[in-house]
Amino acid sequence: MNAQISQRLQKLDWSDVPYILSVCEAGSLAGAARMMGVNHSTVFRRVESVEAKLGVRLFERLSHGYVMTPAGELFFQRASALCEGMNGIEMALVGKDLRLEGELTVTTTDSLLHCLTPVISAFQEQHPDVELRLLSDARSLDLMQRDADIALRPTPKPPEHWVGRKLLPVYCATYAHEDYWAGANASPPEQRRWLIFDDGLSQSPMGQLTKLKKAKDAPTTVVNTVMGVFDMTKAGLGIAALPCYLGEKQPELIMIDEPDERTTWDLWLLAHPDVRRSARVHAFFDYASSAISEDVLGLPGGPRPSS
Repeated sequence: MNAQISQRLQKLDWSDVPYILSVCEAGSLAGAARMMGVNHSTVFRRVESVEAKLGVRLFERLSHGYVMTPAGELFFQRASALCEGMNGIEMALVGKDLRLEGELTVTTTDSLLHCLTPVISAFQEQHPDVELRLLSDARSLDLMQRDADIALRPTPKPPEHWVGRKLLPVYCATYAHEDYWAGANASPPEQRRWLIFDDGLSQSPMGQLTKLKKAKDAPTTVVNTVMGVFDMTKAGLGIAALPCYLGEKQPELIMIDEPDERTTWDLWLLAHPDVRRSARVHAFFDYASSAISEDVLGLPGGPRPSS
């Protein structure tokens, strides 16, 4: 009986349920009608309709009122639990559409986090009840396993199932500290030291640009992070391929080779499909889309000495 009732409950018009519960509680059509604020015949039609759909009698019609059958008692128990659950959801959600709160996980690269810190900080100040969780990592995260709600990353091709917006191109160029270049400029290319990326970043735009521009036998120093290469370049250790959003903002760095379209990716703002309609995601999307500008990303425009 339980399995049969549960299967047939799926066929119900759920707007009928309050009428049945009111009859269960009042014990009569007249009492249920008063509870629901409708006339006697409306309640009668609803009861008849539900019993027909379920194929069972929920009530015994007696001279003194309606009494629940065993099926009616089961209906009352199950439907009451459903109504309590719905009421709980309603109470929990009251006002939530007006307040942005809860955890929001954003994944980006360490170098973009360095560049976009003012943007992310301003978003957090505007929405203090949003608990930002920032994951900075150069590796390709398994985004479909919900490592993050939002990805803010340069990529030539976004993950197929994620949704989002293409913001701006991310250019890369080669840079060196002005003091290093003052001495290295007169040396043959094969004598100029390069700061290169390890295997984990060899296929990145910076790794590809390094392969295009570095002399074959040039001395190298291997670093495993973009920010590590950036720091070593600022220290004057050698030449490096860097995102322009890092290189263009350091006055002591000069551009050696201009960006190459073959190593230009786009910056994408992506949301996991499970959360793309979240208010927190929409708020971050709207803010980041307007705040991340060409000035913020440091598009090429600095000195371009010949090599």
